[in-house]
Amino acid sequence: MGKGAILRWLENKSIARRLHGRGVEIGALWRTFPVGPAVTVWHIDRYDLPALRREYPELHTIVPPHVVADAARFPFPPQSLDFIIASHVLEHLPFPLAALDHWYSALRPGGLLVLRIPDKRYTFDRQRPRTPLQHLIHEHVHPETFDQRAHFEDWVRHVGGRPPASPELQLETQQLMDAGYSIHYHVWTDRDLREIVAHTREAMGMHWTPVLFLKAHFYRKECLVALRRDRRNY
Repeated sequence: MGKGAILRWLENKSIARRLHGRGVEIGALWRTFPVGPAVTVWHIDRYDLPALRREYPELHTIVPPHVVADAARFPFPPQSLDFIIASHVLEHLPFPLAALDHWYSALRPGGLLVLRIPDKRYTFDRQRPRTPLQHLIHEHVHPETFDQRAHFEDWVRHVGGRPPASPELQLETQQLMDAGYSIHYHVWTDRDLREIVAHTREAMGMHWTPVLFLKAHFYRKECLVALRRDRRNY
């Protein structure tokens, strides 16, 4: 076992000690987050198991979801969950601020949100321009301005390497959109994520406190963030 694997194991153990009661993990797909034996976890995905197998034929093992639902609008009552785990989910969602708002509302006071979010500098997104906070705010306030095709074109251009305005870019963009392919709508660095968390607290009325914020490192290409909803019920 390499040094990176050991450090990741220690990080996971540190978070697992903070998890208790009943909660959800969104989009586990093939690897669940390790939790204690007394913890109840419901798994949420956008597809049921047969559809997941069709979507990901390369995976030998897939976690069967208990709930099939939109990650940003799942059917749990407000303040009913002790924790929410979302690993490599937020960047896939068109409206991440709305998702954070929904997840916050679903947490009980004292509940924990655990996020793993890739840092674009260490992934296939490295050539893509960062998504600024103001862009997220504008689309959150004016969802009618959301341009799905522009996001897909950005993906195809900078990840797929297709020339701008080329027939290849247009064709591949349309093919991915028709297939409902799950792209990274947004890309960030650790600094962007700190700004997003601060915005949710200062401008969106989400009373939670960062209890863990680990930047991307040589063994971890994502940021690891844990936010605890304040115990006071505002």
